[in-house]
Amino acid sequence: MLIRTISAIIGMLILGYGINTGGWFFYIGITVLNLCAIYELYNALQKADIHINFILNSVFAVVLLYFVNFSYKFDFILVYFSIVLILILTFLFSLINNFHSRLSDAVFSVFSFVYTALLFMSIILARNLPNGTNLTWWIFVTIWACDTGAFFAGIWWGRIPLAPNISPKKTLEGSLGGILLSVIVCTIFKIYFLPEISNLYAVILGFLIAFASQAGDLSASLIKRYCKIKDFSNIIPGHGGILDRLDSALFSFPVAYIYIILLLQKGGLQ
Repeated sequence: MLIRTISAIIGMLILGYGINTGGWFFYIGITVLNLCAIYELYNALQKADIHINFILNSVFAVVLLYFVNFSYKFDFILVYFSIVLILILTFLFSLINNFHSRLSDAVFSVFSFVYTALLFMSIILARNLPNGTNLTWWIFVTIWACDTGAFFAGIWWGRIPLAPNISPKKTLEGSLGGILLSVIVCTIFKIYFLPEISNLYAVILGFLIAFASQAGDLSASLIKRYCKIKDFSNIIPGHGGILDRLDSALFSFPVAYIYIILLLQKGGLQ
């Protein structure tokens, strides 16, 4: 427990410095996390006799995150086109590079890129928004609130299994506790740090992040069960791997970023 707590504190300090500083330090930090996540999937899927193209995925991830972080003006159409092109190239190279490659290897190579890069790209995009530092913290804090609420509600009141075939310990009561605390913390954070946003928008975001967070957690559990592993790695003492620590953020950040963009377009944020 002590090791887990120390790891969490160190991780929070590094993450906080990166979010608040931005620039090259933030880009390098997020890129390293993305590469670690791809490598964890690479190792995990090998145990299921699936071989993804780690090098190609890594190169494309570095290029995509650099473009998203340092482009003068974010152009969604251009980035969308770039992602589609990357996916096509990843698929083709995975097949052409090795004549003995199976279709499943190429498909999982594409999946691994999307599964990891979508999260880390969304973190960068959120950080680069107006008032991006507070918005990024808003999303992270709400995700952690959902995890915390689900954990304690599950321990105290958990009875009904939520997804027994994927994660037997998760309960419906825990899920509801995560949603409730997510909404509460999301609204409180907004009151103190983002007062220009209405309470209704904060409540909606809390719900969205809670649902996406739990979906991300279950998706990571499903992959681990498929690969017959307990953790993706042991890079973070007491916590497992990067994907073990950020599984709740996998879908939460993309969903939250899109929601915030819609608020910006409608004038919901100043």
